[in-house]
Amino acid sequence: MSQYYEVAGEPVWNPGHQTSKLFLAYVRVYEAHLVVPSGFGPMENDECQIDPAVFEEFVNALLDWYDHTGSGLLGSLVEGFLAPLLALGERVGVEARWPDRSERTWAPRVRGLAAELLGSVTP
Repeated sequence: MSQYYEVAGEPVWNPGHQTSKLFLAYVRVYEAHLVVPSGFGPMENDECQIDPAVFEEFVNALLDWYDHTGSGLLGSLVEGFLAPLLALGERVGVEARWPDRSERTWAPRVRGLAAELLGSVTP
């Protein structure tokens, strides 16, 4: 069984139930931590609507917050979530604003992971 993530009623991602449940749980964790809405609505009848403009602000708030953390352990937790989030963001048309400092540290690694996952984030 799979679940659908949609923008204006059009599917942009169709992960399996377990993947979706874990991904959306991470979304809710970072939403609460950053105190920023994610743009992801509730999962109802195996469908979750995404507001692209709000999603873009969420992505950029997360990138900015992560760029200021400096913790290696935290990095391993955050980057594992950022990669699929950014891959989905690319499908939705999100413009990620990478902090300048990130280019010298973690951005190339996360971009590479996101690029690898892009083929997995399909409708």
